[in-house]
Amino acid sequence: MVTDPGSVEEGDSTQTAPPSHRRLVLLLSLTAGVIALAILAIAAFPVSFLRETAERELSARLDAPVKIGSLSRTQLLSFTPEIVAGDVQIGQPAWAGEGDFLKVERTSARVSIFSLISGDPDIRSLHISDLDVALVRDEEGKSNWDGFGGKQDDGGGRPLQLDQLTIDRSRFSLNDAKRKLELTGSIRADARTGLVVNATGKFDGSPATLAVTGGGAREKATASGWPFQAHLSAAPFDLRASGTMAGPLNLSDMRLTMHAKGSSLKQLDYIIEAGLFGTQDIDLTGDVRHEGKDWFIDRVEGTIGRSTLRGKATVLKRDGRTKIDAEIDAPQFDFDDLADDAGLASARAKEARIGKRVIPDTRINLSKMGPTDGRIRFSAQRLLIKGGSAFRSLKGDIVLDHRVLRLENVVAGLESGRITGWVEVDSTADVPVFKTELRVAGTSLDTLIGQPDMIRGPLQGVVRIEGRGDTIRQAFERGNGKIAFVASRGSMNRAAAFVLGQNLGGAIRQEIRDDEAMTPIRCAILAFSVKGGILTPAPLTIDTEVSRGAGRGQINLRGETIALTMNGAAKGNAPLKLVDPLRVQGTLSSPSITFNDPGERSGEPNIVRAIGRSIGSALGLRKDKDGNSAAPPSAPADCAALSRAALR
Repeated sequence: MVTDPGSVEEGDSTQTAPPSHRRLVLLLSLTAGVIALAILAIAAFPVSFLRETAERELSARLDAPVKIGSLSRTQLLSFTPEIVAGDVQIGQPAWAGEGDFLKVERTSARVSIFSLISGDPDIRSLHISDLDVALVRDEEGKSNWDGFGGKQDDGGGRPLQLDQLTIDRSRFSLNDAKRKLELTGSIRADARTGLVVNATGKFDGSPATLAVTGGGAREKATASGWPFQAHLSAAPFDLRASGTMAGPLNLSDMRLTMHAKGSSLKQLDYIIEAGLFGTQDIDLTGDVRHEGKDWFIDRVEGTIGRSTLRGKATVLKRDGRTKIDAEIDAPQFDFDDLADDAGLASARAKEARIGKRVIPDTRINLSKMGPTDGRIRFSAQRLLIKGGSAFRSLKGDIVLDHRVLRLENVVAGLESGRITGWVEVDSTADVPVFKTELRVAGTSLDTLIGQPDMIRGPLQGVVRIEGRGDTIRQAFERGNGKIAFVASRGSMNRAAAFVLGQNLGGAIRQEIRDDEAMTPIRCAILAFSVKGGILTPAPLTIDTEVSRGAGRGQINLRGETIALTMNGAAKGNAPLKLVDPLRVQGTLSSPSITFNDPGERSGEPNIVRAIGRSIGSALGLRKDKDGNSAAPPSAPADCAALSRAALR
């Protein structure tokens, strides 16, 4: 009798498993065995095979010879074995000079085999004995440790998560030309005393000491984190920092308070490398957090020279760029505090050489700025300006985007009125392009000219300039645009108004009657077109109740020199005419009004001569030499139309 293979005889209590099922069980058993063997192989991975590979890769990464005397593991079967390296020697790269960068007799680390194979070691304990390390960095920022910790510094690598840290009989030296820091000292660490670093040397040319302490490695598990303190002292600079890290040497997660005191913000920048500049004395404190790639300045406050400030900032690292978002509030602020003594002395020497200038020589070239973008909102409630100034306060937003700086929402408070508008500096080319449009409102002629007994009245204005230069002054010297100020009402000294209309008789009578009397102004249009740094009237006219004057000539912003003449006409009868026009000369910082002939020396008294020439002309005894002295029409000016055109 033939039995169906898939059937079972009646009464047989056993069943035969199908062949496909048996094969599946066998396959799973073999797979499990292979996985078990693979796990055992990984757990027992012979790290000594990696010694030559490690030498080659480290040599290539550091551009220096690397020798590892021995490489082994202490446990036969472990996924987190202790890896031991002995007699490690790394030479200096050729650019750093002769000798060794690092020599260590023995170092061991407990590390995950999986992370070690992947190239991103997860180190859990670190023990170092007899270490000698010579750290070198040049003025351009190139260092012999560039190949170490690069990923962690960028926030993309694995931060240290140490359970144990032991360092004994270890020494270091640091020659950092960029930070102007030279130190030699010792390092030790153990679970009982924690980390201790002591060093002496120089900082910025002055004798310096460095002391760093950190809690024992086992303290990392506490709620407060791993505490540390650092103190760099080098008269007149002193920097203290204290706080916590998530674990020993885990720089990716820190909370700290800093206090910096010194002769300049530049000294602090040597340490933190944030692109700061020379200033007057600083005394600043701040609370700072570092999380992964990002920095958070939760609080900064203190003084720079006479200036007081407080603020906060967020500094994020994204796509290879630095993104800043900050707020700075200054209860009082002096622009001179943003220059050190050498800078102020250089500015004074330049002023003595070329004369006082109104347009600032502030450097605006940002071509060397790194990949930094962001927005900084600032406010200075009280401006401290030596010698006095019409400016009282300043606020606005600084916006940075790929080396284009834009100053937006500007509000500059004046003694009366304010200036609003924007400024842009485009440093993407070799020579920056400077652009600005500023509007003046609510101020007065006496604030602008500074002689309220001579002329006064409400004033509006516009400054629209575009030019190239490394400084604001250079950009104005080469700039194009317009500068215009308009007063639609006000008053002028009546005798001066007669002089403006070249009415000598009226001026003399007014001086005799009341030399302080004022006369109404219909409008004063002080408008100039700017081309290549040369200002020409467009127009320059003053229309009063008794006269009307118009100007010609130019103001050269290269040197800020003035060469203007004002011809006028009286409204009404002027039997004795002043034949010489008013001449406005000198510089923007020191203007002067004369009646000189061009051939006369400006220092000679000229009023008597001008009167003599006028009387001679009235009597027909002389012929006017100035062929361009024709006065403008005495009819009233179209003040509304001129004002609109000037402010457009």
